[in-house]
Amino acid sequence: MDLELDEGARRLTLLERDHAVLKRSYEEQLARMVQLERRLDAHMAVHARERDDVPSNDHGAHHVIAREYDAFVEQKVQGMVRTVGTNVYGSAPYGVPQLPWLMSRISAVLFGPDEPEAATVLAALGRKRLDPLASQAARLCGTALDLRRRSAQTGLPCQWDFELVPGALLDEEWQQAWPSCDRSLPAQFVIAPAYIVAEQVYSLQRVYTGLSIPV
Repeated sequence: MDLELDEGARRLTLLERDHAVLKRSYEEQLARMVQLERRLDAHMAVHARERDDVPSNDHGAHHVIAREYDAFVEQKVQGMVRTVGTNVYGSAPYGVPQLPWLMSRISAVLFGPDEPEAATVLAALGRKRLDPLASQAARLCGTALDLRRRSAQTGLPCQWDFELVPGALLDEEWQQAWPSCDRSLPAQFVIAPAYIVAEQVYSLQRVYTGLSIPV
């Protein structure tokens, strides 16, 4: 029995190691892709300025920003919440899972009307200013500020849209249900805002749906 346990533990260790390697490789490839997209975007912008018959590449820049925003929400914001886990002061409304509820609170800080600060992110999680997660919260704010700054620099009207009517059905043109939710059920709250540029949707609003509206 001890030999079987040792063998099982060894296999689990190998699987965890392989997972870590694959995760690191994925993150490196994603970073390279983002760098290439930024270089291509800059090259096309210069080319557009040199030729009057080539349309502005501002919209192309927003496509890049939208892809980075999607990855940011799905990986970094969600990763922060998973790190916190259930060790949170206060809790989500009855019947609402903690993860989407906390993601909603963080998103409101990162892409709301005010510039995000690490202390405000920590406060949304019920953590103190000097919490060990302060550096991670600061990195989230830095990335969000970078996305917001680059978006504003294009000169096109853009917004991070949190608008939602609780109890209404989703509008598939600019909203999508969170993966664990039923898209046919009414909206409850926004997990992450839509990214809209010049009335064009570049990233759909992530919405938590359900039968009852949290209070």
